[in-house]
Amino acid sequence: MPELPAGYRAAFPDDRPVGLRRRSVRAGSEIWRIEATSPTDWDWAGFVEPRHRFDPKSGAFRTRYAGATHVGAFRERYRSTGLVIPADHRTHHLARLVAARNLRVLDLRTDKNLDALRVDDQISTGQHPEVWDTCHRLADATRRWWGDIDAIVYRSRTTPESSLNFAFFDSGGFDIVSSPLGDRVDVLSDLVLHHGFTIVWDFGGAYRMRAVGPQT
Repeated sequence: MPELPAGYRAAFPDDRPVGLRRRSVRAGSEIWRIEATSPTDWDWAGFVEPRHRFDPKSGAFRTRYAGATHVGAFRERYRSTGLVIPADHRTHHLARLVAARNLRVLDLRTDKNLDALRVDDQISTGQHPEVWDTCHRLADATRRWWGDIDAIVYRSRTTPESSLNFAFFDSGGFDIVSSPLGDRVDVLSDLVLHHGFTIVWDFGGAYRMRAVGPQT
């Protein structure tokens, strides 16, 4: 395996690296998330041990993940099952989060930000243990460098051409509309007809949406 760039083997500095820049995502932009829990019940306490890519090593806060398209969100969530959505997921919630204001994000898809951090594109998709440890440390460092940062934006491993991923730290900047996955006949039909998914239940029935408003 090629040697990893230096940024994966060094601690991040206390102060923001020179050349590292955040950008804005315009108000009205939407992202999508699938979760067993309704957004009204989301808990933002961190995990003792990191579970996912940009979970903080400190466990000081919670990171949630979303795709810029609903297809991207589903592909990220169900790639490991071969794009099969199990029957017991019909009660999970599909949440559409619409930015209520301009969002402040660290974009890991830019050459300049990768250079400033002394890492490469593995920060978005790599599975090497040192890469994962760096991602966990970067979550903590990003919140230290910018106290008001909303999310880390990074390349999707399953939809690099058509979507991107958000690792977000709070839902207060979003208006959220949520519905049980089993009620989204329109979305499920599209996934089956056009994106190669298998749904392990009869998903005919009414479609309804429930607005849950901004979450904090």
